[in-house]
Amino acid sequence: MVASKISDGVFFLEGSSHNSLAVVLADSILLIEAPLGEDRSQAVIAKLAELAPGKPVKAVVATHYHYDHSGGLRAYIARGATLYTTAGNRVFLTKLAATPHLIKPDSLARAKANPTIEVVANKKVLGDAAHPVELYEVGPSPHVDEMLVAYLPRDKLVFVSDLFTIPPQGPIPPGTPANREFSDKLKKLGLDVQAIAPGHGRLGTIKDLQKALDTPAPK
Repeated sequence: MVASKISDGVFFLEGSSHNSLAVVLADSILLIEAPLGEDRSQAVIAKLAELAPGKPVKAVVATHYHYDHSGGLRAYIARGATLYTTAGNRVFLTKLAATPHLIKPDSLARAKANPTIEVVANKKVLGDAAHPVELYEVGPSPHVDEMLVAYLPRDKLVFVSDLFTIPPQGPIPPGTPANREFSDKLKKLGLDVQAIAPGHGRLGTIKDLQKALDTPAPK
């Protein structure tokens, strides 16, 4: 787990395949994305305890329902965090929280906690005065019908999963329909995005997205 400091209180948590974004607030932490599973979430929790001692994760943004991006949510439900997601994702997350883990009980199975889920319809502002975080529903897209992205206006940064992936190494690949749809949504929302924190791959810039869209697909 590598934590890259983007600005004071904002950290890009980069794993071998999946990433998260942590925003340290006055009395707690807002986490964007809880991918994979229990082991990954416990590693993130341990890293955040180093970065912001004494501050619990009280809010977690679930961008979409794909299991590789939601499988780690149970660990945060066990700790009482509020989940923010889209309307169509509420039932899925409720079932995810209620699923028994009998053979190998995880932290939620031991805590027996119920999830607190809040739905984001179009836009919701979280964070605090020092670190406002704007959530936007940017679906439908060629990838999923519903998708949340998180925009940090002070950093001019957007966190997005799957709608644009920046390879850890090598050139930016040609753009896809999902990339173009995402770019169009950012323009429609009027967001001043300069940096992109992707759910997969490395930190990048809005110029990387434009380069992908400008690169013709191989024939």
